[in-house]
Amino acid sequence: MHIRILYIFCLYSSLLILADEPHRLGILTYNIHHAGGLDGKVDYERIAGIIRKTDADIIALQEVDNQTTRTQGVDQAKKLASILGLQVVFGKALNFQGGTYGLAILSRGEIKTSRTFALPYRVGQEPRIVLEAIIDLGDGVPLINIFNAHLCHLSEDTRSEQVQRILQVVPGSDSMPVFLVGDFNARPDSTPMKLLWEKSWEDLLETHNGIDYLLSSSGTLVELKSSRIVDAPIASDHKPVFAEVLLK
Repeated sequence: MHIRILYIFCLYSSLLILADEPHRLGILTYNIHHAGGLDGKVDYERIAGIIRKTDADIIALQEVDNQTTRTQGVDQAKKLASILGLQVVFGKALNFQGGTYGLAILSRGEIKTSRTFALPYRVGQEPRIVLEAIIDLGDGVPLINIFNAHLCHLSEDTRSEQVQRILQVVPGSDSMPVFLVGDFNARPDSTPMKLLWEKSWEDLLETHNGIDYLLSSSGTLVELKSSRIVDAPIASDHKPVFAEVLLK
């Protein structure tokens, strides 16, 4: 009887230890410039190869074409997802050249839900959005709530208004890890970013003076293992930003 009680106690203790172990998560954000490189080539294998080398679990893409004339009617999000063997969701920011143009999120795990939120903009500026996805990576990893944004490049005032809108739609709940990523077209000391820093968003890039970001919410308990700007000088006019974290 005592042996059986001891066995059950040890088993229960082991399960508690396993449940408390942190989970590794790799996140990448990449403005792919409709897969058009600085050499003038639209090359999906090149973009996919850069993504694959990071071993990211979740990838947020900006400037993605969907069946436009300039990229020969290709659904770029699905094309890249097919090459990489990932799930994908696309969010339309605007109609463009017979198709659409916007953002995409790729994932190793199941994309359970997704939503697109319009961001404020002014006459003469492109419509911009934030794309939300809730992702189940399995293996005991908690559900991940990720927001992918591409902010206006023309006006800091507009970017500030867009950040304020994002802060309205991002949940205040601590029920799951929340990440806000993308091309913000804003330096770390700018007014739009100060709005985020004031709300205790954490920058996952250790040394940062760029405009592409990986942020975690104040309620997301993560330990940063590593982060870097990926060396990919030709494939796009942006470089990917990658971080590996442990979810506590």
